[in-house]
Amino acid sequence: MLLLDYIEMLYGHERGNKARFLQDNPTILPQELSRWLKAGLKIRPETGEIYKPVSRRVTVPEHAAVTAGIILSDELRERIGALAATQGLSVETLLRTWVDRDELRQQLTPSATLNAVPEQHIAGLVSRNLAPLSADSEVIDYRTALDSLLLALTDAELLSLTLRDVAESRRLAIPRTAYYWYGGVVAKGVSRMLGTLEVYLWHDFMRPESEVMFVGDARNVVASYFICQQLCRVLKSARTAFRKQQGHWASRRQEEEYAYEHIFRFAQGVMDTGIDMGNAQDDARLFDYACRHYAYAMD
Repeated sequence: MLLLDYIEMLYGHERGNKARFLQDNPTILPQELSRWLKAGLKIRPETGEIYKPVSRRVTVPEHAAVTAGIILSDELRERIGALAATQGLSVETLLRTWVDRDELRQQLTPSATLNAVPEQHIAGLVSRNLAPLSADSEVIDYRTALDSLLLALTDAELLSLTLRDVAESRRLAIPRTAYYWYGGVVAKGVSRMLGTLEVYLWHDFMRPESEVMFVGDARNVVASYFICQQLCRVLKSARTAFRKQQGHWASRRQEEEYAYEHIFRFAQGVMDTGIDMGNAQDDARLFDYACRHYAYAMD
């Protein structure tokens, strides 16, 4: 922002505002300040740096902002500004509210339970919010249930938006055929929504057994596990119901394949939520972790 705007914001518009600014900054001479104001110099409020603007502007992508230690990238600054505007707040007020709330939460949380993962609480929320889904549910019903679930998990602070330590979920057993037609779609969609990474642990091409697990933040992988488990159960019943509704019109193999193709397209519609909690930096970290611990599954 302009140095003049900064002075007027902090010291008012009335006469004497520059004198009060100089009193708080005794290392700055009056003639220096006068020269800077005439030249239209700017100030970076977060650091106090005064600089001369140029006509060109550098785009700061997210990865560059993290590497250089910059607080906000261009994309993140725009998102925060838009969110603050919708709530009728300034960006500073919004950020201060977030920090104050998180500091208070940490003060009130017993230190012994900071890293505890309340699996039963997460499982209960998943079960209650996805309970309305059945074999007759439509895509919009799934979307509504998932939106309600994510809101409940977020309000209960059971999801982390930042990746701290990498954790692994329990392994979810799933038949290879089910994974191929709808389980994989669900697992990948859930991992994208919650910022985790789905790892498909195939064991032997000649055996039908396989498992899915999630890596990511400890709370997010627990939520990913339970959401994937319940959605796969509902989609399995939906495929069976659709198969029965079609009756006998071809060979058993053709009927089965047609039912699987239907549930594949249906699952894609369900998981196309547009919600993505991950970011490039965390995704790379999770992929590197999976490659080091489960190299055979990442080929």
